[in-house]
Order: sequence, then structure tokens, then C-alpha cells
Amino acid sequence: MHLHTLYSDGTMGVGDLLDHVERNTTLDLVAITDHERIDGALRAREIVEAGDYHFDVVVGEEITTRRGHLLGLFLTTRIPALRPLEETIERIHAQGGIAVAAHPMAPLTPSLGHRSLVRLHHDADPDHHLDAIELMNPSAAGRIRRGRRRRVNEELLELAPLGNSDAHVLEGVGSGWTWFRGVSADDYRAAVADKTTEPGGAYWTHWHNVTVYGRQLIAKARHVRHALRPSGEWR
Repeated sequence: MHLHTLYSDGTMGVGDLLDHVERNTTLDLVAITDHERIDGALRAREIVEAGDYHFDVVVGEEITTRRGHLLGLFLTTRIPALRPLEETIERIHAQGGIAVAAHPMAPLTPSLGHRSLVRLHHDADPDHHLDAIELMNPSAAGRIRRGRRRRVNEELLELAPLGNSDAHVLEGVGSGWTWFRGVSADDYRAAVADKTTEPGGAYWTHWHNVTVYGRQLIAKARHVRHALRPSGEWR
């Protein structure tokens, strides 16, 4: 429930991603959560609804707040970046969405820190409360401080614990997952609300992390070259 495509900093085309999930995984539900946009996720949902796939797609977005990255799941419209954290959570909830702390307390990427998590927990306004927290994120960002974030959630936050792959390449899809009762998007939402989810997965090797960064650069270079080079076609 945390995937990136070429619409942001991933290396996967939407079609390639959907085909990979269909042919090479047993996932029941995935979410495309590109940075600061949802058009790729909307396109993916259209393709799946029109096709014969064994899984469903949730529209999501990884939003850069002023305090770090936040996942919004079950969105209908894009949420703008660089807004206050509490406002961003309000906007997610106003759409009927779920607000998830992505790789919290990770020092290698913009993430919600311990103080932000505690402040939200004690906020009197329920619209400012998170719904879930990534306790399993197999990336380098997710590996660091994994024990601390688990303890903070168990001892204080008590948010629904999730596992997500945060995949930017095809072979990373499904390396982190969430167990929940059922198979549908509604079942997932109910499990998050009931806090009966359970994270699973395996951390990437250091070499995989390095190769992912390299492939991201190559993919973006190709994308920019394709966008800038005239195709000879009239549009």
C-alpha cells in the first residue's frame, strides 16, 4: 500500500506495475502513492476496473508536509504539499481517507519525528489524529530506528500497525505487506479502524538500496530526455 511509479520517483510504468502484481504476486490490494500527485493512481484504478485482475487498486499520495512525509489512502483529489501537518491530516479525513505515518522517525528521508507523533497523539481534535503507522518499511529509511518506532507505538500511540514495501522498482513490490482479515479495500479499512492489522516483510539488502537509487536516476534521465527530444509527431 505504498508504491511509486514513473509519475513521481519510481522506475515503474503503471501498466508494468499492474502486470507484475497480477503475474508475480498474491497481493489482494495495492495503493499507488506517488509523491504530490494522484493521476498515476487514478489511471491504474481505471485499468484494473476495466480489466480482469485478481487485486484492487487504492488511490493514494505520499504528501510532503512541513513535518515530513505522510501517506493519504483512499483519496479522491490531490492534496497539496508543504502544508501544516494537522491541516494535511484534516484534508485526508475530509475525503474519507486514511492518514498513515510513512517511515516515521527515519533520519534518511523527510519523516514525522517523535515530537510530531506525540503532539498529534495528544491533540484534542480527532481530525488531527493519525490512523496508522508504518512499522515495516523494508527500505534503508525503514530499517533505521525500527525498534524505537515499534516501542513508541506499543507504549503510547496505539495506531494500526502496517507493513508497506515503499517500492520504487518491480522486484521491491510485496517485500513489505500488511496482514488483515479479508481481501477487499473495505476489509482493509475495517482492519485499520479496528487496529487488527499485522505488518510483515523482509528488509532490503544494502546493495538493493544502492541499486534502487541508481535505477531511479537512470529512469528519470530517460524520462526527461524523452520529454525534451522532439518525437516528430503532431499532438
